[in-house]
Amino acid sequence: MARMITLCAIDDDRMLLEGMRAWLAGRQDVRLIEIFTCLPDYVRWAADGRELPDVVLLDLNLCDRSRPADNVRRVLSTGPAVLVVSTIPDSDAVLETIEAGASGYLTKDQDLDVLCDAITEVAAGRSVVSPELAFVISRDDRPTRPQLSPQEVAVLTAYASGATMAAAARRAGVAYGTAREYLERVKRKYSEVGRPTYTKLDLANRVREDRLELRGLDES
Repeated sequence: MARMITLCAIDDDRMLLEGMRAWLAGRQDVRLIEIFTCLPDYVRWAADGRELPDVVLLDLNLCDRSRPADNVRRVLSTGPAVLVVSTIPDSDAVLETIEAGASGYLTKDQDLDVLCDAITEVAAGRSVVSPELAFVISRDDRPTRPQLSPQEVAVLTAYASGATMAAAARRAGVAYGTAREYLERVKRKYSEVGRPTYTKLDLANRVREDRLELRGLDES
């Protein structure tokens, strides 16, 4: 029998929190152990020597106007993984939470099975690329983000993960010379947005900073 995954939820909508408690009560795979209407209450609770959850479900926009990315970092500093949820997506805020280390994003109109499947993935250390998150990532046009083609992303993520150029070319389904050209284009595009990228370590850092592996998951 699979291990029960433990969950905390942080949301300033108390009615939603109580509804979630009732909603999850019958599940055999996920157990909601505590709910919080603000992040400071969770942080104090987590610092009290309690058994921490596997995953924290975190509302994107709390009413105290705290920065979503900062909230993700504060939760991660306590140990659990983070799955961000919201009613109305704010594309920039969603992207910032993913870059801050959130493992995925869902809108609150998902059904229970979708939510629990996402929680299970996050608890296992994997990323969750919902259709909503894939849409936001595909339209990321911030000035510091170069516009990379799917083929460029495929070569970059393979090569930056440790593959040789030949292996990266095979994974992307292109010729060796084409893969080299894609990487040169990637470096040029990063330089054009003020983020010079010269070495394989630089490339790995750009993948991590921009969470490009999520695009790879979406396009695989």
